[in-house]
Amino acid sequence: MSLKATAKKALVALTAVGVLSSLSACGLGGDNANSASSNDSDTVNIGVLYPKTGQYAEYGKMFQQGLDLAVEKVNADGGVQGKKLGLKYYDTQSDPKQSASVAPKIASDSSIVAVVGDYASGSSMAASPTFQQAGLVHYGFNNSAADFTSTGDHVWTPQYSQDDFQAQTADMVAESAKKISVVYIENDWGKAAYYAFEKEAKAKGLDIVYSSSFLADSTDLSPILIPARDANPDAIVHIGYGPDGALVVNTLRDKLGYTGPFYGGQITSEYISTSGENGEGTLLMAPFTADSSNANAQRFVKDFRAKYNEDPGEFNETSYAAIIDLAYGMNKTSATRDGVQEALKTVKDFPCYVGTQTTFSFNQKTRRMKNTNFLKLELKDGKFQVIQ
Repeated sequence: MSLKATAKKALVALTAVGVLSSLSACGLGGDNANSASSNDSDTVNIGVLYPKTGQYAEYGKMFQQGLDLAVEKVNADGGVQGKKLGLKYYDTQSDPKQSASVAPKIASDSSIVAVVGDYASGSSMAASPTFQQAGLVHYGFNNSAADFTSTGDHVWTPQYSQDDFQAQTADMVAESAKKISVVYIENDWGKAAYYAFEKEAKAKGLDIVYSSSFLADSTDLSPILIPARDANPDAIVHIGYGPDGALVVNTLRDKLGYTGPFYGGQITSEYISTSGENGEGTLLMAPFTADSSNANAQRFVKDFRAKYNEDPGEFNETSYAAIIDLAYGMNKTSATRDGVQEALKTVKDFPCYVGTQTTFSFNQKTRRMKNTNFLKLELKDGKFQVIQ
């Protein structure tokens, strides 16, 4: 083959690789048309893994509301170290494969000083090793899986652990029940959450007379809910997400005639609207509600209502607080990747929006927020309200 022919063949190959790379990048995000992001030297960016599309898109919408509001707040207050704060969004559908695939692109972007997200712990954990290797803090604000921070010292979360949360949930259930049936989502998070709940339930003397997992994409849960009902429990407990929680309570009430107490669901407008009358009376534990007496939370609720003309939920709050945390930390250290890591190690008074505490710090061994207290809520008149 001639030198000219060889060069032409190489050029074609390089062009093909470029096209494939472009297609890959388009498919995996960089949803920056809707974000305040920039590559100029006057802007510091945070990368966002989130489900803009797919089965968890409602959570992505709630995350973006909180994230965008937080960036507006930070920039109105002077930014970070005199620079503007921006966001670079990447739609992963909260799918582990997509999160892992987009992670190298984020890690190689020198304008990004930290990463937040994803929705599901499994999706986040698929990307964490890449960020750890790059010395880029991965701040999984929604990730409560017990082993989320196990990847390395650059993986942090302000999220409570399921051990803490499920223990308090079991305590709540034990106040009014002795025999219970439990159904939980069949994934790593769901299994870990169930085991944490089961441990505390047994310690409190609760008798789990029936338990079963279910697949996230299930459309008919009657086969597992019929025996849950027929076990004649004092209450039925659901451990999972909003969409499957609504399916559980609707099946119990409409198809199976169960009228007893139901613990589960999630504080989302989708759960409330999809469950409708069946959801009324739903009981659960949560770190946040729009009616919280926490002073920081009250200011956030006021700002959120002004911008979106609606009450915020837990997922709006967690995403908002994540950006506030990182900006607060960088203003104590520096607006760099190293500065973010240093802040999470040394700052003792991050603003707290959950429970009754107004500041928090991190447990340096677990790289989680130190234990917090949760609120007991009941769904009444289409709204989750604090109960005593």
